[in-house]
Amino acid sequence: MQEIQLQSYHHYIIRAKWIIPILSQPILDGAIEIKNKKIIRVGKFKEIFKESTFAKLIDFEETVILPALVNAHTHLELSALRFRLSPSSEGFISWVKNVIKLKQELSLVEIREFARLALDNLWRDGVGIIGDVGNTAITLDLLCKTPFYGYFFQEVLSFRGGYNLKELQIKAPSSNFKITYSAHAPYSVSPLLLQAIKSYNKKRKKLFCIHCAESTEEVEFLKKGEGPLLELLKERGQWNEDFVSPKVSPIKYLNSLNLLDENTLLIHVIHIDEEDLEILKKTRPKICVCLKSNLFIGVGFPKIKEFISAGLDVCIGTDSLASNDYLSVWEEMKTIYTYYPDISPGEILKMATFTGAKVFGFEKMGALLPGYYPNMLVVEIKDYLNEKPEDILRSLINAEKEIRFRFYV
Repeated sequence: MQEIQLQSYHHYIIRAKWIIPILSQPILDGAIEIKNKKIIRVGKFKEIFKESTFAKLIDFEETVILPALVNAHTHLELSALRFRLSPSSEGFISWVKNVIKLKQELSLVEIREFARLALDNLWRDGVGIIGDVGNTAITLDLLCKTPFYGYFFQEVLSFRGGYNLKELQIKAPSSNFKITYSAHAPYSVSPLLLQAIKSYNKKRKKLFCIHCAESTEEVEFLKKGEGPLLELLKERGQWNEDFVSPKVSPIKYLNSLNLLDENTLLIHVIHIDEEDLEILKKTRPKICVCLKSNLFIGVGFPKIKEFISAGLDVCIGTDSLASNDYLSVWEEMKTIYTYYPDISPGEILKMATFTGAKVFGFEKMGALLPGYYPNMLVVEIKDYLNEKPEDILRSLINAEKEIRFRFYV
């Protein structure tokens, strides 16, 4: 893959057989004009070339151009666990315990080196924006030295409470990255601390992120105050004797704590009922689905179609290499296409690009439109490119492909 980091003096017309703007129909024999690090025109090649002056033409011939992808949820510091866990036949709790055990056996050098390799793979795979969650911040300086944009979430786990939310600092910050705290899950962070993290983010106009409704064990813990998660908290010395089971679902529980709004990002969201869906419709949090991780652990399927129909912003993540063989947004899209045939290829591509950028507050990214940043991929599809827009979108998700070039700011 070749790369061009765009400079203010660059003035290009980029042509390809197909341009995928994301928010409008694919353009056959299309072109993008770039000037001053911005897209100034998108349309038919003949029209743009005829009207432009002094621009350098780059013709990518039989290729497809689309925005860089967004991996909205991953845990880079777990990258060293790749292939060390098998798809779980024993359930969620068994997987959690194995992750805890194996992570404790890793050295800091291993964690850092495998995270660096994962970042390299994400870049080669066409990702431009990342949502990374970590407990140690060991990956933060790695992220800040890359061309990626995104969020780093310093994850809090403390069911006993008492966690001190200090102002997060970094020696070499990057203007591309937003840094804040996130809560691990409703069963691993105390109610007061959940509210404190939400308040911290609200004051700083940052996104509040939390895993939610991922497993039946989580539902059992909150509805009944019992089960294997209770035992795990006791084993870890994290049980709080003052905690009283709310006797409601995870969504209802978070709503009762006033944690659900448009500045909340819920990860997974699998085990919900109709009342939960109505709450989501009213409160309008963002949702990130990580389907291959869900399949790996065996926790079930999110109601993606219902979320979209409810008007919710749904983006795509890979979760970590502890529950996924590859941090590939392409593979996540293909998996969604396979299990949700009633979701169009165009909608899936939008989830993987524009919606992810929107969720993280990166305006003018995730689509190819005038005024947007030209962070984009030139993709060769190892398949015949016919002249039907719906077919090119389907091929882009399902066919073998290679990223030949990428532009970034």
